[in-house]
Formats: sequence, structure tokens, C-alpha cells
Amino acid sequence: MDSDVKFLLELEKLKSVYRKSYIIDKTRQENSAEHSWHLAMAVLIMGERIQPELDINHALKMTLVHDICEIGASDVSVYSDARDSITQQERAYINDLVTNEVPFSIEIKELWEEYEAQETVESRCVKVLDRFLPFIINFHTHGKTWRGQNISNTQVIAINQIITHAAPETYDWMQPYIDEAVENGWLLNS
Repeated sequence: MDSDVKFLLELEKLKSVYRKSYIIDKTRQENSAEHSWHLAMAVLIMGERIQPELDINHALKMTLVHDICEIGASDVSVYSDARDSITQQERAYINDLVTNEVPFSIEIKELWEEYEAQETVESRCVKVLDRFLPFIINFHTHGKTWRGQNISNTQVIAINQIITHAAPETYDWMQPYIDEAVENGWLLNS
């Protein structure tokens, strides 16, 4: 029991990792634990529409663990040049997190590695929704995060290529919103 409690307290640190995205009322940035909960809800709401053969339970587990690595590496914007180099820090933290005293820690590592590899239906669905949620939040906060980072429509299109391939109908839905964000000055036009 002590090792479980110690592990749970370590995971609680995800609440202290703040993301670049703002919550919808624009009063503060969301934390990674809130994002993981919201993503889990998105999997429940949209997962089977995106991937009809989705194993919901497996996808939910992946959703809840996919950003645990940020405890050790913090959150880095998907648009940041540092994004690629941070993956090594994330992997190191996940490797350090694994303990024989908490068997689920091994499953966390396996789920995280699966998410990173992007080879399964579940990992692709979670990635699609992991990209989709910040998009809709950015749009509904009038591009607060985009404007703060001088993000362009071509960057948004590039970062969302996973959606184009894995969930084309979702991407088709997004396209007019990208155009509207440019028209409103929330995204740079390039």
C-alpha cells in the first residue's frame, strides 16, 4: 500500500504541469491533468466515430497516461523547435517511473511507448483527439495561444496532418475554422 500511495503522489504532480493552452474562459492555462481528463472524455464522445474498431478501454488507459512524461519534462508546445529534443527527457522520466513495487507502472510505460509509436488504432485515435482538443480550445479562445506564439495557418495544418490521415472527416470539419481564424487575425496567414 505504501508504494501505491507513493506512486499516486508522484502522478499527482501532473496537476502542476501547465500547458500552453488556456481554459475556455481565458483566465488561466490548463494543466496536464485537466487535459488528460478532457481527452478521456473526447475518446468516450468521439472515439468510435473516428475509429469504429477502437478498443475504448485501451484507448482510455492510453489517454490517462500519455502525458505523465510531462512530470519529468514539462509541457512543450507542439509548435516549439525544442519539441523533438524533449522526447528523450520524457522517455527518461517514464523509464525512471517504472518500479517493480507498482505493477501498473510497467503498463504505463507500455502504453506510453505505444502512443509514441503511433502504430495502433488506439494510439492514432488518441493522437487525433490530442491535436483536436487544443484546436477547438484555441478557436474558442479567439486564438489566445496561437496569437501568443505567432502561429500561422500552415503550422496548424502541418501539426494536424495526423487528423488528415486518421480522421479525414474531422479534418474537413476543421478547415473552415482554420480559414475563419485567419480572417479574424487569430492565425497568421502564410
